[in-house]
Formats: sequence, structure tokens, C-alpha cells
Amino acid sequence: MMNLMPEFDAVLFADLHLSPKKPRIDELFDAFCDRVAGTPEIACLGDLTEYWIGFPQLKDPHGKHVYDQLARLAKGARRCVYVGGNRDFLMRFDARKIGYIGKKNHYEGEFAGKRVALSHGDLFCSRDKKYQRFRLWFQGFPWWILQYTIASQGHKIAQFFRRKSTGETARKNPSMHGIQAPPVERLIKRGAEVVVCGHVHTPFIREYSSNGRTGKLYVMSDWRQDGAVVCTAKNGVFSLMKFDGERFTPYDAPSEQPDVMPAMV
Repeated sequence: MMNLMPEFDAVLFADLHLSPKKPRIDELFDAFCDRVAGTPEIACLGDLTEYWIGFPQLKDPHGKHVYDQLARLAKGARRCVYVGGNRDFLMRFDARKIGYIGKKNHYEGEFAGKRVALSHGDLFCSRDKKYQRFRLWFQGFPWWILQYTIASQGHKIAQFFRRKSTGETARKNPSMHGIQAPPVERLIKRGAEVVVCGHVHTPFIREYSSNGRTGKLYVMSDWRQDGAVVCTAKNGVFSLMKFDGERFTPYDAPSEQPDVMPAMV
């Protein structure tokens, strides 16, 4: 049921990595949608699912349910944004069909009363040259053609790249391959007062300055069995909040990117 009086003016989330193999995260997402349906502005900043192969995935019951929940959030909102992640960059095309502003890299513009830049966050990890080269090739490949030619193999191909990427990520040092200042500062220089992203799975809030402008970066967590750290806005004030499946509570975020994800409790 849609909330008649939404709790927030805007809600942003990312990195759920939904899949049939993780039913608890599905439950959290459904509860989240129940809670925030009717929120005026919604933004999903990528990696909603473990992977997204395009419209063939809508034939799968799990993929169809995820898509229907996205549509449900859009129905009650006046502005919806979808920025593709490294797992689901094809989703932005399908999201546009249900009312989202679909972006590949960043959404820059008005959101919740502020000038914002919304991104998945992987482009902020600019010191990880190996990943950035892979991203350029992978997202530049014409995957949409494969939806029509070898759609039956799409799941297997996506799962292969998912396993490969998971192994690479596990071996990386977050302090060396995490979010770097220059790409965030460029967005602030272009006018962003607020920058929001996910991707690195370790939430924090940090202020940046560039060319006489100041802005604040809000980094959200991935979704775990016990909840997630998402971003909300109310009366022009952005905050990181914990969602445990029932309620939102303020999250005391560090000012630097931590090396590990803190416990939700």
C-alpha cells in the first residue's frame, strides 16, 4: 500500500545484488518498497541485481518481480533516477520504460531540493586502472545484440563475469582501490552540492572542495542479511540511514572510507 504521508522527500539506494539465491535480501527489498512507496523522489544507483541481461530476464519470475517493484516505486514518485551499476548497466534501458531517468555514469541536476550528482561509484575508484580498462571494454560491448541472438546463454555469460569480478574484488585493498578525491571534486566543480554513490560497500560521509565550491559525498552500503545503509533527504537535508527491514535509524558515518563494512547493529 502506498504511503499517504511519505516519511522522506527522497530515498536513494544501491548494491542490493538481488538474486534467487539470496531470499533474505529479497525480503528486505520488499519491506523497503512497502515502507517508501509514495516517496516523491527515488534513485537507484546500480547493482540492484547480481546481473541484468535485459528484457529476456523479465521472463524469469525473480527478474519480473524486481522490475515490478521498481515500477511500483516509480508510480508514486514525481522524479525517479536509475544509474546503472557495474552489474546491471543494461537495466537503465528497461528502467526508462517505467518512468525512470536512466543514466550510464552520472545523473547531474535537481534532486530533493539540491543540485546533485548521483553515481554508482565505480568511476570514483580511479586508481584501479585495471578495473577501469575492463569497465570501458565491458560496458562498450554491444550486449544488446546478444539479447536477440544468444539470449538463452545470457545467464551463463553474466554469471561467469560475476564470479570473475567477485574474485578480483576480494583481493583488492579498499584504501588503495576505493573512492578517490579528483573525480568527486570534478562533479563539485561543475556545481554539485551533494554527491551520492554506492559500489564500495563501506558507507561514509566526506566533504570536498573544488574551485571555491564545497560539496558533500554520501556513500551507501551494500545490502546484508541484517540490513543496509541507504541515503534519505528531508527538507533539503541528506542523511545516511540504516534500514533493518522494519525501520529507519540514523547511521553514524565515519568521515573516511573504512577498510571493512561495519556491523549494522
